[in-house]
Amino acid sequence: MNLLQTIPSRMVSLGGMKIRRVLPHTKRRMVGPFIFMDQGGPLRIPNEMASGIPEHPHAGLSTFTYLMEGSVLHRDSAGYRAHIRSGDIALMTSGSGITHEEIPIAEEGAREHRMFMAQMWLALPDEHEDMTPTFEHHQRPSLPVYTQPNATARIAMGRVWGKSAPTTCYAPTFYTELRLRSGMIELRADYDEHALYILSGDASLDGKALEPHTLYVWEKDATRLSSPNGCHGLYFGGDRFPTPRWIGGNFVASSREKLLHWIQRSQTPYWPHIRR
Repeated sequence: MNLLQTIPSRMVSLGGMKIRRVLPHTKRRMVGPFIFMDQGGPLRIPNEMASGIPEHPHAGLSTFTYLMEGSVLHRDSAGYRAHIRSGDIALMTSGSGITHEEIPIAEEGAREHRMFMAQMWLALPDEHEDMTPTFEHHQRPSLPVYTQPNATARIAMGRVWGKSAPTTCYAPTFYTELRLRSGMIELRADYDEHALYILSGDASLDGKALEPHTLYVWEKDATRLSSPNGCHGLYFGGDRFPTPRWIGGNFVASSREKLLHWIQRSQTPYWPHIRR
């Protein structure tokens, strides 16, 4: 394995919640098309404090929400509305501009809201950068699962271990949630760049001990993930992005000029807003 980088997460505050931010980082901006990564939770939030993420804009990217626990209401300015539950994914492609909000929904009768999620942003190739905004909601049963006697992997994007997810990929991309009970699993996917993020447990890559909440990035090699007692992680990546990307605020763009245009436009009445 050609291990390129080890990237620790850092704690930040978002909507009153403490979360772990992984990408972008000074060491590395992207893994395949992934240009942003947050880990939220596991959290236990009293219902009266679970206000969620209020309406905010995006352009030039797709937001990819992978929910491992909890439930969230998605609502956006293109008119899409969906109740995202544990095991579901939401892919919102902002294209030329959209606003959205994500509101936690507590289980009936519960006094607190439980949340465990990863949110990623994916840069859009030049030909899709200004596309009409769209939204996909894929429920847990529609996502293929790869199993071996000691491991289970849910495939949320792309094709891995011979199984393909239904999620649209605008650039070559893969994303999986992996649970290894003990023993070994080979991480093999036909893409340029690979990353592994351990959420919990003890694990090693080709004999190198791994730390939880740290991103490990390597190139196109088959790699063995081992664990004596079990681990839970996210394995994702894609082909190397063909053109540079600028990121600022909630926007990603192919040029500094376009990035500034989107930022400035978002501050005007002409930017789309959710219809109440």
